[in-house]
Amino acid sequence: MTFFAYLHDAWTSVISNKLRSFLSMLGIIIWVSSVVCLMAVGSWAQKGIMDQMASLINNNLTIQSQGGYTTYTNDDVKWYVKAITLTPELAVEIEDSFPELSWAVTYGTTTMGQVTYDNKLAMSSFAGVPIDYLAKMEFTINGWSNFRQSDFDDAENVAVVNKNVVDSLFPAGGALGQKITYNNKEYTIIGTLSDASIIGMVYIPITTYRQRIAGNQNISAITIRLEADDNNALWQANIQYFLLRKYGAKHLDLAGFSISSTAAIGDVISSSMGLFNILLGAIWWISLLVWGIGVMNIMLVSVTERTREIWIRKAIWALNKDIIQQFLIESILVTFFGGILAIIFSILVSMFVNSLNISYGSDTDMTFQMAVTVNVMITAFTLTFLVWILSGILPARKAANLKPIDALRFE
Repeated sequence: MTFFAYLHDAWTSVISNKLRSFLSMLGIIIWVSSVVCLMAVGSWAQKGIMDQMASLINNNLTIQSQGGYTTYTNDDVKWYVKAITLTPELAVEIEDSFPELSWAVTYGTTTMGQVTYDNKLAMSSFAGVPIDYLAKMEFTINGWSNFRQSDFDDAENVAVVNKNVVDSLFPAGGALGQKITYNNKEYTIIGTLSDASIIGMVYIPITTYRQRIAGNQNISAITIRLEADDNNALWQANIQYFLLRKYGAKHLDLAGFSISSTAAIGDVISSSMGLFNILLGAIWWISLLVWGIGVMNIMLVSVTERTREIWIRKAIWALNKDIIQQFLIESILVTFFGGILAIIFSILVSMFVNSLNISYGSDTDMTFQMAVTVNVMITAFTLTFLVWILSGILPARKAANLKPIDALRFE
């Protein structure tokens, strides 16, 4: 028999057994569409999380004072390390020593606490910053203006707040000009930022912070803003070497300062996303295994139902290979049409869900979008095709090896 003869017989068998063919294709449609939709949701979740984290975490280095008893790396001995004093002059010195970091080094001092407005409260970081801090950190100011020099000269109780604070205390808008309270002191909001962070941030003039909150001239951190494509680890090593030489320390454990990198947070998030992908993959493969067993069961039942037909074919000189090829071509036809229908169904589901514009979170611009990709559809269709063929080999061989006595017993 030629291939087209096998194809004709297989097509005739598929058409003549509509219920069996429909149930087989229904299984394919359900499995493939569920996998495609699951991976689409997973891709959306991964992209959404990474985009949000990218907007919250900049490529920054933070230098902080650190002292106390520590164990030196090369000796099992406790050392007392005196913390270095961070000053605005040190920030200027770092910027002068590395021309590439021009307009990228700034400083500030922070404390955590509850910021209240009316009956609402938000846990926020309260930061005293210099006049050029917001510009150096490249924050986007939504309303009014940046700090003025008079705000610093007169230690005014004014503040610029980020998106987190606005969302928590002013969900209906209208934050500009309002007075928020921290530590029993009121601060007038003169600007809001479109930028968000992991926590709420309230920025006030550093002179105000020193007089109203800290009571001293210390700063708690120096921040170095790097570009997104800068080598974070290299710059961290360069700054570390510069400070070790400046303070005559032989080892970072004895230096009295620490350098942290926000890139490390990004690495943790990327690692978590990797585990998320592994989980989705595990669900995929487990469902594939279960579905493959179901396919084999359907094919075995089909062989049992068609015992008489198979023996009639063998009685008119059909060879074993003819029976095997017929069953495999039937599997190919059912898989092909079932897979095509499943992909069409998946696309329709994603289009319907996306048309609903389901928003989530506090930002109404964030909507649920199923990202059905060509790669996922091709992969799901290919795996379906392979599993159906592999699952059909054993039933096909069983059909080919049937003996006349089996046909008589079946009748």
